[in-house]
Amino acid sequence: MASKKIITAFLLLQIGFSQEINLNNDSKDPVLSPILKSLIFPGWGEYALGNKKRGKVFAVTESFIIISILGSYSKANTFKSNYEAYAAQHAGVSILGKNRQYWVDIGNYLSIDQFNEEHLRWRDYNALYQQNDNWSWHWDNDENRKSFEKMRIKADTWKLRGSFLIGGMVLNHIVSAIDSLYLFRISKIKDTNIIPSYSSYLDHYNLSLNFYF
Repeated sequence: MASKKIITAFLLLQIGFSQEINLNNDSKDPVLSPILKSLIFPGWGEYALGNKKRGKVFAVTESFIIISILGSYSKANTFKSNYEAYAAQHAGVSILGKNRQYWVDIGNYLSIDQFNEEHLRWRDYNALYQQNDNWSWHWDNDENRKSFEKMRIKADTWKLRGSFLIGGMVLNHIVSAIDSLYLFRISKIKDTNIIPSYSSYLDHYNLSLNFYF
């Protein structure tokens, strides 16, 4: 859910920055502004403005984050496949059509009977599972249940890392776009003057520097 919100916010920012366009002097066709370029791919805008060193930093960071995201989700999927197969072998679980809560529950209870009995005592009737082959489970021993739970937690941890990395990737796009905006604005400054001024009144003296762009 958090990663979906981050991606939605990123898309909204992308639409907003898409209004930032330049016009070629030799053509009426609009071209992408450096800000939008950096929002699409970090470092692109810096390269377009002639600042290759800063552009390289953002580009390398983006590549590292993307590789890390792919690695995190690959690890998560590997652990998920392993714990599903493990549960099918040692608890007789039917793995098709199960949500995350089901896998959490079977890691905390030895059997569907134990789970349902405890939730009946709590009067948590909505949490009960139907007594059939689709939802039933029964671990052959408690050690295997604990081993399964460790694998499930590892899968969730790697998936959570992937979500955080997606947030980092979005942040890298935004920071690069802001950096390109800064570089673009200072590139438009044609002249800078620094004029010192001095004034005195009675026993008070004032020295100041005035900057003119």
